[in-house]
Amino acid sequence: MNRAGFLAATGGLMGQTILRQFPSAPFPHASRQNGHDYENKHYDQATHYRDSSVGIFIPQGFHDRSGALDFIVHFHGWNNDVQHVFERYRLREQVEQSRRNAILLVPQGPKDAPDSGDGKLELDQDGFKLFLADVARWLYSSGITSANRVGTTVLTAHSGGYGGAGGVLTRGGMNQSITDVLLFDSAYGYYDAFSNWVKEAPEHHLLSLFTDDTSTGNTMLMSMLQGQQPNLFVRLADTATLSELQTKAPTFLLTTTVEHDELLQKHDWYALYLQTTALGSVR
Repeated sequence: MNRAGFLAATGGLMGQTILRQFPSAPFPHASRQNGHDYENKHYDQATHYRDSSVGIFIPQGFHDRSGALDFIVHFHGWNNDVQHVFERYRLREQVEQSRRNAILLVPQGPKDAPDSGDGKLELDQDGFKLFLADVARWLYSSGITSANRVGTTVLTAHSGGYGGAGGVLTRGGMNQSITDVLLFDSAYGYYDAFSNWVKEAPEHHLLSLFTDDTSTGNTMLMSMLQGQQPNLFVRLADTATLSELQTKAPTFLLTTTVEHDELLQKHDWYALYLQTTALGSVR
C-alpha cells in the first residue's frame, strides 16, 4: 500500500520510502480484539487495531553487509500513526544524517490510541523474529535488496513505545542480534527486560534519554544496572558529545530544556545517538 504524498521525497531525501502491510505486524492481534479502554473512552478494534502497515526507509547508499541486512526498528508512542511519526520526528532525514547503513522500520502500533500494547511484537513468542524475517524476505523477493538474512538490529523507542521494545527483548527471539537499545523518554516499564538484556552480553549498549516524565523509571533502571564499581554514565543531554556517548556502558542522559514530544527531532538527537550504535556507515 503506497500513499503518494507520504512516499514523496521531502527535505532532500534521497532514500526510498515504502509503506506496506505485513501479516507479522503488531496488529490485528487477539489482545485487542475487543479494543481498549483508557480514561473512560473506548478505542475500538476496527479503527485502532487493524492496521498492519510498516513504514520502511532505505537510505541512499545502503548495502547489505556480508549478505545480511541491518535494521533500525522504531516503536512509536501514543496517539500516532506511521505517516505522522515519519514526518513529525524526521526519522528518515535523521537516518540519512547519521549515515548508518541500516533499513529503518516503523511498525504501526496502536493507531491514534493512548496505548503501549504492541500486539504480536510484544506478546507473541518469536513474534519479532517472524516479523524481521517476513520483511527481509519481501525486500529480497521484490528485488529491493540483494540479501534476505537479518544481521545487526537496533531498537529505538519513544514514550509508550516501551511496550513493543520491552516485549521484543522478553520473548521476541532475536536478542542475539540486537546490539543497541535507544530509549527516548520511554522507561515506563519492562525494567527487567531492559536490564536483563544489558547483562546478557558486554557488547549490549543501552542509551536512555529522559525528562522528568521518566525520571523515576530511569532511576529504577540505573539501580538495577549499577555494579559494585562504577559501570554506567549519567550525563546532561544538552552538552553530551558524540565521543562521550561512544561507550558500551549504559548511558543515561537527562534534559530539562527539551519537551517530551520534541526529544527525537529538536536537536537531531535521533541522528546523533544512532552514531553510537554498532551499525556501520553507508557508502
